Amino acid sequence: MARIMWVVCPKCDNKFYAATDDFKGKDRPMLCPYCGERFTDGQAKEVIEDGR
Repeated sequence: MARIMWVVCPKCDNKFYAATDDFKGKDRPMLCPYCGERFTDGQAKEVIEDGR
């Protein structure tokens, strides 16, 4: 099962999940599904990794 992390958008403050292996520490932009903002995990307001 893929590991996920919860990410808080720096623009709209909504929380969504992303695949940890695809985005964590890779400087690859994510797209907020709520407002369309593009940002990296380092720019996120908060990143919560799934502890499974």
